[in-house]
Amino acid sequence: MTASERMVLIDGSWLTFRAFFAIPSSFSTSDGLPTNAVYGFATMFRKLLAGKQARYGAVVFDAKGPSERNELFAEYKANRPEMADELVQQLPHIDRLVRAHGFPLIRIPGVEADDIIGSLATLGAKRELEVLIISGDKDFAQLIGPRIRLFDTMKDVIYDAELAKLKWGIPPSQMIDYLAMVGDSVDNIPGVRGVGPKTAQTLLETYGSLEGVLANVNALKGKTKERFIEHREIALLSKTLATINCALPLELSLEALELPAVETAQLNELFRELEFYSLIADDRRIEQQTAEANATLVRDESELLAWLPEDAPVALHFCFQFGQFPTEPELLGLALAREGAAPLFVPLPQRSPAEATAAQLPRALSDFLASDKAPKIVHNAKQLMRELRRLGIELRGVHGDAYLAGFLLDPAKTMPHELSELAKEYLHRAIPTEKLALGRSKYLSELPIEKLASYSATLALVLLELWPELEALLHEREQYAHLFQHELPISQLLARMELDGIFVDGEDLARLSTELGARLARLETEIHELAGHPFNIGSTKQLAEVLFEELKLPAGKKTKTGYSTDIEVLEGLVPKHPIAARLIEHRKLAKLISTYTDALPACVNPRSQRIHCTYQQGGASTGRLITTDPDLQRTPVKTEEGLRIRRTFVAPPGHLLISADWSQIELRLLAHFSGDHRLVDAFQKGLDVHARTAGQLFDMMPELISAEQRAIGKQVNFATIYGQGPRALALSLGIPHAKAKAYITRYFEVYAEVRQWLDQTIAQAKKLGYVSTILGRRRYIPELYAKSPMDRQAGERIAANTPIQGSAADICKLAMLSLQEELDARGLRSRLVLQIHDELLLECPEQEVEDVATLVREIMQSVVALAVPLTVDVGIGANWADAKA
Repeated sequence: MTASERMVLIDGSWLTFRAFFAIPSSFSTSDGLPTNAVYGFATMFRKLLAGKQARYGAVVFDAKGPSERNELFAEYKANRPEMADELVQQLPHIDRLVRAHGFPLIRIPGVEADDIIGSLATLGAKRELEVLIISGDKDFAQLIGPRIRLFDTMKDVIYDAELAKLKWGIPPSQMIDYLAMVGDSVDNIPGVRGVGPKTAQTLLETYGSLEGVLANVNALKGKTKERFIEHREIALLSKTLATINCALPLELSLEALELPAVETAQLNELFRELEFYSLIADDRRIEQQTAEANATLVRDESELLAWLPEDAPVALHFCFQFGQFPTEPELLGLALAREGAAPLFVPLPQRSPAEATAAQLPRALSDFLASDKAPKIVHNAKQLMRELRRLGIELRGVHGDAYLAGFLLDPAKTMPHELSELAKEYLHRAIPTEKLALGRSKYLSELPIEKLASYSATLALVLLELWPELEALLHEREQYAHLFQHELPISQLLARMELDGIFVDGEDLARLSTELGARLARLETEIHELAGHPFNIGSTKQLAEVLFEELKLPAGKKTKTGYSTDIEVLEGLVPKHPIAARLIEHRKLAKLISTYTDALPACVNPRSQRIHCTYQQGGASTGRLITTDPDLQRTPVKTEEGLRIRRTFVAPPGHLLISADWSQIELRLLAHFSGDHRLVDAFQKGLDVHARTAGQLFDMMPELISAEQRAIGKQVNFATIYGQGPRALALSLGIPHAKAKAYITRYFEVYAEVRQWLDQTIAQAKKLGYVSTILGRRRYIPELYAKSPMDRQAGERIAANTPIQGSAADICKLAMLSLQEELDARGLRSRLVLQIHDELLLECPEQEVEDVATLVREIMQSVVALAVPLTVDVGIGANWADAKA
């Protein structure tokens, strides 16, 4: 069915309340207007309309005051609390938001929104429209039919008749009768006291309706019979209250609900007023006007020399075209912008990365890029450093990096600090997108050079305007020094590491693929034999049929599409049937194959025989580095299969790999920050901290602790760092909730100073709004001020673990910088090739291995002074697995 045949009806009151409670209450404008509900409504509105365009629609709200149902039953909806003042203030702006989207807004005194929606839905269905009701209210399930469906945006589920029956256990046609029996606490519909969902489902399956039950009340037994006799009138009243009126005499024609095209400029104006800068839409007209930036095409070097300033900041925007390998984009050109002059664009001869040399750039430009004295403003210095290094040019004089500034100012941003997002957030406007610049072209290289120049120069001008805003905020939030002392230097090192890559034994990788493929095939045969016939193991539906219908195993939790077959369910079935263990092994092996042996060969550069992964410097809010294309940080380390994968990462001839890994760095940081005398003493004496904790939990001498008990002690230790409560700890250990709670209570009795530090840290975070790492990086935590207790608890966990995890990230970066600086100073050819969590991997010529292993240990253990010693495990081998052992 096409969009022209669709009607979208939005339960505005439901969406408003969901938005209000979903978004932290700290959302407000600079003059104090609360905006969490408006912002949540706007983001939900955008999400629900994406891909669900319609010709007709409306947003329907409940009006103030009583309705006809209150005349029938005075207590109807009487249990609802008064609307919070913070929400009342936002209602007019939600109305404005709806109108700015071009949606008719309907609110009729004395008439409930449910009845309006029901009547409009019926009208749309009669006109043979597809009707989509946007609400999570189960009352609307009674309307579901061939042309009417219910979309719960909170769960991202669209209910048709089949899915509704799976959800509520009854068809939509019986929902009114169901509500009449069980009642509805939200609307204060009484129902039949003592009748629950299971009883109601059974009765409706037998008698078809409430009237059918009442007509056969003498056939009922015991308490059920008594309840329906006693509450007969209440049940009939409840049915009336629950029934949506689908025949209101509305003075609305279908044509009045026709939706116009959204006026982007009007929406943007409202978003700016409410300070929702991240929601500013891409306004095509604004972009086209902005994209008219006149860029002078550099035809000879004299033009460039005349334009380049001596000391004024210059914003750079490189145009890249990405191919198979993200770390090898093709350079298309460079735009330069500065105050008081029209921007320049330097087109570059299109060459593959393998053919690129410094000669590709004009000599004056190469000298400018390599000059410490020429200040440059960039976005993502690491990428530019890597590509210029490929040409033999070291980028120097970086005066500002908007990408890293965005990360330092708000590391928890969901969009990882892209230029378009930063412009919305700090310049309050949309900027040209690559998609708009491309038009009908597929690649940037296909654009006329004038168009490419205009697009690139516009972004350079935006960058020039953006940097002073970011710079001022960096100073204000005390992050400016951190940018230049730590993050920019690590960008340069990561650029080298991306360019160098890590060597891979392609033949061994192929052998591994064959080995694992054969194992997977054997497992499939065993599973089919245990099932009694072949079936698609990857099909949840077929697997559920085998497990729960054919083998009659106990079914676990139910999802919207049927019974779950997730890992938790399979683990519960292990004692009951041998097929479960095979399925778990099959699933893990299939994941390894798809993630590694199938994916890694495509990531090996055929020229270098190396994998050149990308380090996302601003991808994790803790500051941890993340690897992508491929993600090597998730390579298993404790399983035989994981070690087998790591054996394919090898040292080239004449070299060895050195693996250096901090031991329990996060627990050591916990000891340092908390000053807990027991933790500090254990680390200072080199004791087994996990065994010592287990000894306290089980009231035993540490030396008598079993491996299983030590594992519990380890889990409880780390539960402290990650802020796990009893529920999460119980799930991870597979123990009762009460026992997990007892472990946590005992832990904080033993390590009382840890509890004190956690409480002080959380209290300070609530006061300041952020926490800091050992090097002063900040993470702002709006969740601490959320209305939802669950969100506030999540904020407290963030406040507790960020100083630890973030400081571990700081220490790792410091060590990397110190190590590379010392290697360069000594003229050694050893180099860092990977950073994985708390592990550094180096590739070393054989003659340097002994000295470098000693150097690595010394630097990593002394890079910061803590109250406890840092210890490092160092291994050497011909491959990653052997070096790690």
